[in-house]
Amino acid sequence: MYEKLYDENAYAVEFISDVASAYVTTWNEEDVFEFVLEKTCFFPEQGGQTSDTGMFYDTDSENEFEVFHAYIKDDTVYHLARLVKKPVETKKRKKTEEEEEVTDLNSVKLPKRIIGRVNWDERFDKMQQHSGEHLVSGTVHRLFGYDNVGFSLSSDNVTLDFNGQFKDEDILEIEKTVNRAVFENFKVKVYYPDADELRKIQYRSKKELIGRIRIVEFPGYDICACCAPHVASTGEIGIIKIVSAEHFKGGTRMSIKCGYRALRDYTGLLESVKGISRLLSVTKEDVAPAVEKLSKDLRDTKFELAGYKAKVLDAAFESAVNSADKDHNNPIMFTTGLDAAIIRKSINNVLDKTNGYCGVFFSGEKEGYSFIIGSNVKDCTVLAADLREKYGAKGGGNKSMIQGNVIASEDELKEFLKAYSDGVFI
Repeated sequence: MYEKLYDENAYAVEFISDVASAYVTTWNEEDVFEFVLEKTCFFPEQGGQTSDTGMFYDTDSENEFEVFHAYIKDDTVYHLARLVKKPVETKKRKKTEEEEEVTDLNSVKLPKRIIGRVNWDERFDKMQQHSGEHLVSGTVHRLFGYDNVGFSLSSDNVTLDFNGQFKDEDILEIEKTVNRAVFENFKVKVYYPDADELRKIQYRSKKELIGRIRIVEFPGYDICACCAPHVASTGEIGIIKIVSAEHFKGGTRMSIKCGYRALRDYTGLLESVKGISRLLSVTKEDVAPAVEKLSKDLRDTKFELAGYKAKVLDAAFESAVNSADKDHNNPIMFTTGLDAAIIRKSINNVLDKTNGYCGVFFSGEKEGYSFIIGSNVKDCTVLAADLREKYGAKGGGNKSMIQGNVIASEDELKEFLKAYSDGVFI
């Protein structure tokens, strides 16, 4: 039975242990070292939480190993590690920035005894997040009766899946309640009840458990079976912020940030607000109404500009169809920045005056062109089929009007269209 020190003390991050086994293995197509220790402080990936990382130091040599992952199988913790590369010694200087490459891992003398050191900043960050998750999940279950049916805690995100949905005011109530628990700063209880005690405890668990069951209790807020390290008191969580709550598979996927993550998130958001307030020459408190006004002004400007564009397009088409050469009054335009609704209206306004096609190829954010082409005397679907065959164009329509997208240059399209229209390109 290997000793799991993280189970006994979440704050123990340095230890000395004999190596039970060590060998070279393959992980994600990379040759790495795998260690099993007589005891360990490294929490392995389980229960939705990623593992601790850190270092191993050989007590009998200068070899150092970077532990990048730990996992548990059959109650045994396996540590995956890479040898830390050492500077090369030269005659001119003892150490250079050039690193020594170890190509044959089997040639490395593996340690029999190591000093282990867990990355404390990462460990404590995950303790803050996981303890915050328990308060949120317990509060949701107590107030709304929903179960936590999914949980993921990585170095970047914390997500909680619930089998129910919330109103905006529910989210505010949950957030207020869990932060009250943080400010109360009460002790978190971690214990292994015996069978009789366990039968009397109403605890949360996603699955049926057997054997010794580790209970983590936030008195008055949550009781849950859990294997992970937690803070000793709720005040260490710092703050809990519900970042988002979105509908997911008939329930809700909630994202939270706790402690330092919440602080970093708030700092980043505050800097963004400061930047916007400087650009708009308003106070931070007035950013929202200022942005709302700017958005309205932009919509009004776009509407006004669309009117001018429509007039320009109408004038260009009228000039083409009213030209002296009635056999070449089928205008095709190449342009940018036009709205599809404006284009359709302008085309419909002149179709009765043309004896062929009238259309617009207009570029947007995507590569190539969008197009709208109409005719009162020719079958537009024939042109669409040929565009599809020649350039893989996509779209639809009917005999009188087609629209879609095509990946081709202006020169290629003009050369292609000469076979279909004796008109002019404008």
